[in-house]
Amino acid sequence: MKKSLLLLALLVTAGSNATAQVSSSPSPQQTPQTEVDKALAKLTEPVAVEQIALRYRQAKDVENEARAWKRLVELRPHRGHYKYELAALYAQRDEKSLAYNALLELQAQGYAYDLQKDARFAPVATTEAWEYIVKGYDANRAPFGEGKVAHTLPKQDLLIESLAWDPTRKRLLVGSAREGSVSIVDDKGGLKRLVRADADNGLWAVFDVAVDAQRGVLWVASTAVPHFKGYKAESDLGRAGVFKFDLKTGKFLKRFLSPTIVGQSFFMSSLAVAPDGTVFAADGVNNAVYMIRDDQLKRLFHVPVLGSIRGMTVSDDGRVLYFADHERGLFGFELASGKPFEVAVPPKLALGGIDGLTYWRKQLVIVQSDMVPRRIMRLKLAPDGRSIVGVQPLEANRPELSLPTFATRDGDRLLVLANSQKANYDRFGLLRDRNKLEATRIFALDLNFGQAEAAKPE
Repeated sequence: MKKSLLLLALLVTAGSNATAQVSSSPSPQQTPQTEVDKALAKLTEPVAVEQIALRYRQAKDVENEARAWKRLVELRPHRGHYKYELAALYAQRDEKSLAYNALLELQAQGYAYDLQKDARFAPVATTEAWEYIVKGYDANRAPFGEGKVAHTLPKQDLLIESLAWDPTRKRLLVGSAREGSVSIVDDKGGLKRLVRADADNGLWAVFDVAVDAQRGVLWVASTAVPHFKGYKAESDLGRAGVFKFDLKTGKFLKRFLSPTIVGQSFFMSSLAVAPDGTVFAADGVNNAVYMIRDDQLKRLFHVPVLGSIRGMTVSDDGRVLYFADHERGLFGFELASGKPFEVAVPPKLALGGIDGLTYWRKQLVIVQSDMVPRRIMRLKLAPDGRSIVGVQPLEANRPELSLPTFATRDGDRLLVLANSQKANYDRFGLLRDRNKLEATRIFALDLNFGQAEAAKPE
């Protein structure tokens, strides 16, 4: 029995303004299947639609569940998981052509799901076409790249979540969310504290660090979260800021705190420094970007419809701030005009799950932590910087890159935080399993890799 009533009830309880016009209790005869699509089209938040899809799954209504996953594919084309779930539903209905086409599209984008371990595809796993698709996915799962681990840091409860290269002293700096510290990495992976949270600087958990070598400044994005060992909920809840230190000595210089608004929390999560010394700081929870210029902090823009702003970088000419949204892909912001734009992406390029973002020789280098497989890509920009005209994989399926996140650049060398430990901490900041704690790895690769073979996207 079709459960269109279930969807309509869920739309009402989802709290979306778009659902207010939907009748709350129509009969099945009054609600043809096309009405389900119309109701889903009113929703723009993936979380609400995904809840509906799962409710349909629970009700074993495969047809309407497929409608919900279709809507999710429309809303978030960079999130391959949604199309994969849709392909599995087609397979359950033995709709081979639809299932195969969806899987081939994902394979062309570089996805590497292990199809043979998913029993939902059994109804369509009986043809030569299926064997061809499986071989393609197997090929996508082959390790790719020539990078290697450059440093292995101490296996301690540090929650290293950021890194930056200091070109003046040829040293790598890493930030700890647990200690609220920034440390220098020596040749053997040892850590020497440069900055540590104290009463003077008021630092909290460190989530990003950035170096302005020309001006001798270390910038730190810090947020008060339970993961920080010195967290005090009564005084720290919802607070965040950008902190300025002397790059050579670690001396505290100044703090720029986020606004204080009753009932609202802030989360400074990523940084970028322009050639002229302007600093950009992203609040990845509220999806706003702040700017520090002339010794003042002000909000540059706020985009509440985004999923989560992650990596940021500034073009070498200082004209464009590029930033990545974890769900929607890449965007740019013209700093002179204040005009934002979406970076045009070819259909076969999936840009979901980007954490790290770096500008290099009129190209964007991205670290996709929430991609199957996890990978690092180099994207050539068009002369106007508004579209992608070339694509080159740099690393994929490397076991060392178990959860790569942020990256920093040492000339033509990219240094990547290869195995973030954040999944091993709960929302209260407590370590889930000390036995699963790993030594943080810093992975290095040559950005010149594959320059001659860079592919033009279709």
